[in-house]
Amino acid sequence: MGNGLIKTEFDFGWKEWQDAPHYAHLAFEYQKGSVVDVGCATCELYKFLRNNGWKDKYYGIDNTKYDISYPSDINLIIGDASETEIPKVDTVILYNILEHVDEPLLLLEKSIKACRENVLIYVPQRNEEMWMKGIVEFHQLDKTHKHCGFSKEEIYNIVSLSGGKISNYKDMVLRDATIGVNLWNNRIPRFIVGKLNKIFSSKNFYQEIWCEITK
Repeated sequence: MGNGLIKTEFDFGWKEWQDAPHYAHLAFEYQKGSVVDVGCATCELYKFLRNNGWKDKYYGIDNTKYDISYPSDINLIIGDASETEIPKVDTVILYNILEHVDEPLLLLEKSIKACRENVLIYVPQRNEEMWMKGIVEFHQLDKTHKHCGFSKEEIYNIVSLSGGKISNYKDMVLRDATIGVNLWNNRIPRFIVGKLNKIFSSKNFYQEIWCEITK
């Protein structure tokens, strides 16, 4: 059932950036030259790099070709990154992609072999303690995700098994649990909201993980 009656496609802001996310700045800072952007989507990262003076070769891999006008000087590869050959480049970028594939270890291993210098990854961080308090994280709403985020321990283990090592690690996007309390503001009495804010404001967590991986 459905037949267009119920909305199933949502704009999460990745097709056209309003503001460049922090991980884009990290890509510019840590890239070593030529780049493969795995899961490139609409090539917003490419546009950001170019606008900041980066002039090297860019390959974008995605399993979907969108109905947009792609930049003329990119090398676009349409296909499943887990099955497609990844070109040899200085830096392979795996931003918001490992959570979408069945075998993140295999894709990471393949990317490490393809890079000359480093691999940059950005993945959602799983916060099960927050879930138990009834707080839903943004990435849980994306039905294309095969994995509900990663823990720090899992990332270190996956990187080690893939033959790489983490040279730089950053917990990203700090939040406290009041992000969930705010959603309840109009549904429960104000004095209860106040008490919940006091309880949850001390519970900080990070939504994302960024890493630089080298051989």
